[in-house]
Amino acid sequence: MLVDASRFPVGLNIDYDSHEEIEGLWALQAEARDFVERDSHAPILNLVLAFGVASILALFLVRFERPRKPEDAERWAVVGDLPPMHFETDDTPTPALALRLYCAIAQDWADNVLEGRDLSESYPIEVAPTREHAEMLLSRIDFIRRELIPLAEASPHS
Repeated sequence: MLVDASRFPVGLNIDYDSHEEIEGLWALQAEARDFVERDSHAPILNLVLAFGVASILALFLVRFERPRKPEDAERWAVVGDLPPMHFETDDTPTPALALRLYCAIAQDWADNVLEGRDLSESYPIEVAPTREHAEMLLSRIDFIRRELIPLAEASPHS
């Protein structure tokens, strides 16, 4: 079943009169499109902004034109001032759950880096696996959990 995007974006009020805010969200949309297209096997039909704070983070629901299988019809994409990531929507039908999953996946990578463990089973974060990068990522995860997820959960549809 596809994610219900009828009430996106959730949890915040976008200032549609702010040229800077709109430009920032458009830039994040372009970043998400480029990132997903790099390893997608189907053309993108559309990207729907689910949650966004211009230049910090944007969560998009990506829908594909001709997916190989019905369950590949859509994915979440997270971009911004953090490592980009895209993943299935199967167990995350809301933006708040998608942001929680992003944090869990990113924390797995950071924890493995800090403990010196093998990263072959972790999501491939596109930075060097250094202590500095892991700590920066953990700081961003903390911010997302503390400040952004509550905004996404404030929506009656999260």
